[in-house]
Amino acid sequence: MTKHLEQEAAPPIAGEEREPNLRWWDGFTISLAIPAALFIGMGAAIGAIGGWTALVILATVATIACLQNFIYSEVATMFPRMVGGIAAYANEAWRRRSTIVGPLAAFGYWFAWSSSLGVYGLQIGYLAQAQWFPDQTWSFSTGLADVGFPHIVGLGVMIVGWALNVVGLRLAMWVMYVTGAILLVPVLVFALAPFFSGEWDINNLQWALGDSGFPGWQTFIAWAFVLAWTVFGVEAVSSFTPEYKKPVSDTRRALRVSGIFVLFVFILVPLGVGGLAKREDVIADPVAFYLGLFDKLMPGGSLIVTVCLIAGLLLMMLMTYADTGRVLEGSARSGLTIKQLGVTNRFGMPARASTLDLIFNIFLIFFVCGALAIVTAGITGYILCHILALSGFLLLRKDRPKRHRPVKLSRIWVVIASVLLGIDVVLFVIGLASGEITGYGGPREIIIAVFVLALSLVLFYIRRVVQDRKKFVWRDPEPLTAEDRGERDPEAVGSLFPSEVSSAPPRAE
Repeated sequence: MTKHLEQEAAPPIAGEEREPNLRWWDGFTISLAIPAALFIGMGAAIGAIGGWTALVILATVATIACLQNFIYSEVATMFPRMVGGIAAYANEAWRRRSTIVGPLAAFGYWFAWSSSLGVYGLQIGYLAQAQWFPDQTWSFSTGLADVGFPHIVGLGVMIVGWALNVVGLRLAMWVMYVTGAILLVPVLVFALAPFFSGEWDINNLQWALGDSGFPGWQTFIAWAFVLAWTVFGVEAVSSFTPEYKKPVSDTRRALRVSGIFVLFVFILVPLGVGGLAKREDVIADPVAFYLGLFDKLMPGGSLIVTVCLIAGLLLMMLMTYADTGRVLEGSARSGLTIKQLGVTNRFGMPARASTLDLIFNIFLIFFVCGALAIVTAGITGYILCHILALSGFLLLRKDRPKRHRPVKLSRIWVVIASVLLGIDVVLFVIGLASGEITGYGGPREIIIAVFVLALSLVLFYIRRVVQDRKKFVWRDPEPLTAEDRGERDPEAVGSLFPSEVSSAPPRAE
C-alpha cells in the first residue's frame, strides 16, 4: 500500500533549536487524549439519538479520522522540518494558488483546539464537585456569566497545564504517560467488561434519529459534524513531526497506530456504554452518568472512574496546549500571522502562544455563557482546515509529482482522499446549517467562527505589509524548488537523512 524510507537522523527545526527527543510511542501517548473527548460528547449523543445511532455515527467519524491519518502520513514526511501540522501542510500546498488559505487553516485549527481548554477544565470541575464536593453549590456573577466551584477548579487545572507546557515537553510527556495509563482503565473497562457483567442489555441500544423532528439523514450529518471534533483530533500527533528522532518512521507509525487505536475505541466503548446505560439516565446527566455505570461493573468504582476521567481530561489539556502552541509558532514562522507568536522561550517552547491560550480560555469560562457552544463555533474552522489539508494532498500530487516522498501512498489513496474531501465538505455545509438539531450551534456560533477567520486575515495583512514591509499578494509567485522538481542534492540530503543516500529505492509494502 505504501512506499517508505527509514529516516535515522532528525532534521533541525527552523529558528530556535528544539531537541528532537520524541519517539512514535510518545505520539501515540499524546493521542490517548482523544478518548477523553469521547466521554464528553458521547453521553449527549446517546441521550438525543439513541445508543445504536450514536455508535454508528461515532464509528463513521472514527473511520474517516483513521483514513485521514494515513493520508497525512505522506504529507507530514514530505515536510519533516515544518512546524504546524496539517494547517502548515495546507498552506504549503495552496500558497501558490491563494495566500489566504494558510491563515484561514491555521486560525480555524487553533480556535477549535484552544477553545476546548475551558470545556475540559469545567468538566474536571464538575466531576470533582459531583464526587467530592457536592455541597459546593455557591456561585457569583461576573456580569456576563455565573461562576461557581467548577470554574475555579477549571482555572486551576488550566494554569497547571500551561505551566507544564512552557517548561518543556519532556516533563509534560512524563505526566502524559501517567495520565494516559490511568485513562486506559475506563476505556478498557467500558470497552470489554460490560459484555461479561450480566448488566449489558441490547435493548438499551436504540435507533432514535426521528426524535429530532428533522429528516434522519440531516440529523445523522448534524451529529456527525458535532462528534467529529472528538476524534478528528487524532491528527495532532503530526504537529510534533520535527521533534521525533526519526521523523519519517516515527511520524508514520504514530499517525497510523493512533488512527487504528481510536477506531477500535470509538466502536467498542459506545457499544459497551450504550448497552449498559438506560437512555433516561443518560438524558438526566450526560456527563456524570458514567459514575453509576462503573459502579455496576465494579462496586465502589465511581471514585476510580472519576480519577480516571479527570486524568484523561488533563491529558487532553496538555496535548491541546502543546498542539496549539506549535500551530501558532509554525504560522508565525511561515509569515502567516504576527511575528510575536513565533517566539519560543529558553526551553524551546512556544510560551507566548500557550499564554494566549490560557488568557483566552480564562475569558471564556468567566465571561462567556455556554463554553461548549464556543467549541461548536470552533468545529467550523476545524473541519475547514481538514478540507484544505485533504485538498492540499491532492494538489501536491498534481503540482509536485516529482518531489521526494519518504512515505508514498498508492494511487488508490488519491481516490480515498477525494471521497473523504467530499464527505468533509458535506459535514461542513450541512452541519453548519443544522445547529438547531443538536442544540450546539446557530447564528451566534457562525458569527463567532466568521469573526475568528476574518481576524486571521487581518493579522496576516499586518504581518506581511506592516511587519515584513512586503506587498500584499493573493498568490505566492515563488517558483518550485529543485527538491520539488525531484533534483535532490545528495550532500544536502545526506546531512538530513543519511539512510536515504545509501538505501535502495523504496519498495512497495
